[in-house]
Amino acid sequence: MDFPKASLGTQNHFPQFESPQSIFDLLNFRVSEFMGISGSLVTRICENEYGITREEWQFVAMLAELNAMSPSDLAARTTVDRSQTSKTLRGLMSKGIVERQSVPGDRRKAKVLLTEVGRDLYSLIFPRVVQVHHEVLQDLSPEARRTLAQNLSAMHARAFALAQRLKPEGAAGRRRGGSRANWKKVLKPQP
Repeated sequence: MDFPKASLGTQNHFPQFESPQSIFDLLNFRVSEFMGISGSLVTRICENEYGITREEWQFVAMLAELNAMSPSDLAARTTVDRSQTSKTLRGLMSKGIVERQSVPGDRRKAKVLLTEVGRDLYSLIFPRVVQVHHEVLQDLSPEARRTLAQNLSAMHARAFALAQRLKPEGAAGRRRGGSRANWKKVLKPQP
């Protein structure tokens, strides 16, 4: 059976970013696919060797870099969904990796920070993640790496601005059917 080149997967398909013809030509798909492959290596290291999840690792790494943070700031700086933040933090606290401290003068607010166990864990995992980083980039010259870093920074800034400008009004309220309710609206025949 003859399949179009794009349907064979992305391994042999050079993306046509200027004129997308399929999902394989879309930047978001290509980046997501890359993260699925590369990120799974980091996830396996975290889960199999250290008993923490990918989300927990993101929090550990962020706290190691930025010190104590509020849970909402921590979620905003990572790819962990805000709804998962409490669960992820509870897991880290139960393992003795982070601790929660009340903010003086307002007991409703708190900051989380790494414990000594958390700092030790970070010092074990980070070199392994750096190794994956170097191996993924090994085929790029130093100049190509600098160009990639500059381009990623520019794309990040543009995506952030776009997200602010095109931010949808509200969420698809789960109590009112969420995306299923919206889906039904799309499928209703127009008079």
